[in-house]
Amino acid sequence: MPIIIVVEPHPLLRLGILQLLSACLPDSHAKGIDYSALSEVHAEDQGCELLMLSIPSFEDIQKLTAAASHAYDPKSILLLSESSSMPDWVHNCPPTVAGYVPKNAAPEVLQASVKLVLAGGTCFPLRSSPSAAEKQPQPATLVQHLEPISWPDAGAAATVANTPASECEKLGLTPRQYEVLVLLARGYPMKTVGRLLNISVATAKAHTEMLYQRLDVHSRNAAVYVAVSRGATLGWPNIKTAKQQAALS
Repeated sequence: MPIIIVVEPHPLLRLGILQLLSACLPDSHAKGIDYSALSEVHAEDQGCELLMLSIPSFEDIQKLTAAASHAYDPKSILLLSESSSMPDWVHNCPPTVAGYVPKNAAPEVLQASVKLVLAGGTCFPLRSSPSAAEKQPQPATLVQHLEPISWPDAGAAATVANTPASECEKLGLTPRQYEVLVLLARGYPMKTVGRLLNISVATAKAHTEMLYQRLDVHSRNAAVYVAVSRGATLGWPNIKTAKQQAALS
């Protein structure tokens, strides 16, 4: 039974995260605490599988991750913040920091991120300082808007097997539908999906409806689950095996 510690100062948000974890990981043991609990060592929860750490600002990351590691010695840390992006230097955090999720992300994105980290993967959002070229509106590709994919150490075959083109074929989606699904999996609202792909909101909605039909689902959450259960990585880096996520659901 995996132990998950949720460090969140706001009681209602903390309760909401715990309820979400209970729904998607019924066999886990989730515990919510405030920052005050980080000043002590908790032997009963030492070595917990995952610690979800709310950070009030990027400047607090080093201090809070150090305190969390001392108190709980977690195998992995998943950062939670108000910001939808993170500066480049945050990628140089201790290796236990396996991901970063905005608090305004859709529930299914948070669920997928937790499962991904528990399966041994990492998930990080867009970098917060795009180049001037990246800021220009243009027909988008996944490479332009998502973190570079770092594949598992399983040789070139693994890389070929999980390219966007192969995943399109695996899921029965067009390249554009796949791009829409990847952005939906990251919690972006339809307006943002349209802006990132340089298409109208109506067109983004049409692609979404079509990919739902092809995956035989009726919601974003179900679409992400089906895609992952079929072995798709949806652009997340360092996924050792996406099928492990389906086994955790």
